[in-house]
Amino acid sequence: MPIAIVTGSLTPYTLRAYDAYAERYREDLHVFTCARIEPHRAWQVASPRHFQHSVLPGLRWHRHDASHVYANPSIVTRLARLKPETFAVAAFSPTMALAVAYARATGLPYGVATDGTLDTDPGESSTPHRLMRRMMVPAARYGICASEASVALLEHWGLVSGRGVVVPIVSAWDAPPRINTYDERPYDVILAGGINERFKGVLFFAGVVERLAARGRRLRVRVTGKGPQQEELVARLAAAGAEAHFDGALQPDEMPGALGSAKVLVFPSRHDPWGLVANEAVLCGTPVLGSPHATSSPCFVDRFGVGLVRPLEVDAWCDALLDMLDGPVRWASFMDRRDAAIAWFSVDSAVAGLKAAFDLGRGAPHAISVSDKAAHEASGG
Repeated sequence: MPIAIVTGSLTPYTLRAYDAYAERYREDLHVFTCARIEPHRAWQVASPRHFQHSVLPGLRWHRHDASHVYANPSIVTRLARLKPETFAVAAFSPTMALAVAYARATGLPYGVATDGTLDTDPGESSTPHRLMRRMMVPAARYGICASEASVALLEHWGLVSGRGVVVPIVSAWDAPPRINTYDERPYDVILAGGINERFKGVLFFAGVVERLAARGRRLRVRVTGKGPQQEELVARLAAAGAEAHFDGALQPDEMPGALGSAKVLVFPSRHDPWGLVANEAVLCGTPVLGSPHATSSPCFVDRFGVGLVRPLEVDAWCDALLDMLDGPVRWASFMDRRDAAIAWFSVDSAVAGLKAAFDLGRGAPHAISVSDKAAHEASGG
């Protein structure tokens, strides 16, 4: 019987995970998206090879880069026509609420997918978000969660304990065959993502560069992405005497070369439900300096020791960067657990997690934490 996923849009990394899952388990997987692509995204998404993809007609309100509201009533007729064995919703928009209402009216088992955490979730501060979660989560048969912090979020909103499965977010590409050494990396740091202060903290980073310059250390900086603060960032880096290169938006196949050209990924996020670029940097052997406001910082960077996590305080970041850039021995020490970190968010881990989650929808008694098992085995445990 078919299964389905209802989500905002496909991304290069979700496409890879869904394709691998459908191929490995020969599932009749259907993915319904509310939009073809979100307007702030510059990436190109290929066509799926092993699952069916449909873009739903309807209303789309892109409030800002981190908030999208969808109303696609046709999801009800699509589900009624498909008759899936189970399905998962991957957001808390009206479209997903309609799908859940249909499931509850017909007795169809469903799951809720999220990469959110209690720290990033708007449910406590927003009445509409709170009502949506109370309506959707308690009756869910299973949760598809980017981390244990996401499991805790769904359990907070009523998911039955033991029914949240960690399905890590995968990269759209594999680790490069060769990792550049410390001396082969021309840039000290790379800043990758949207060039905006509201979510990515790029002007905070400019302050770090300025403070280091005042302390006698001028950085060589690479910046990928685009955004409203680019001109200001260019001007401030130049005034600080930093040697800076701006790539603009890069496609996924260009990211390994960019991330492998710098000694440290700086990730001064002010709000990220996850922050996949941290995972991608580690694939390239690049340690991460992250803020605590990206879930990947405590749940990935700090957990595996593949970088440092510091509060968004300029002097703390200056000290951390000087520590990480101290020399090849200190720099290389951050990759001691790289294999375990990569195993944790591998395609194999994600595919097995999806299987465990959908099996819960089919009546399996409890969840398993396949990603943690993979990381444990990779670390020699």
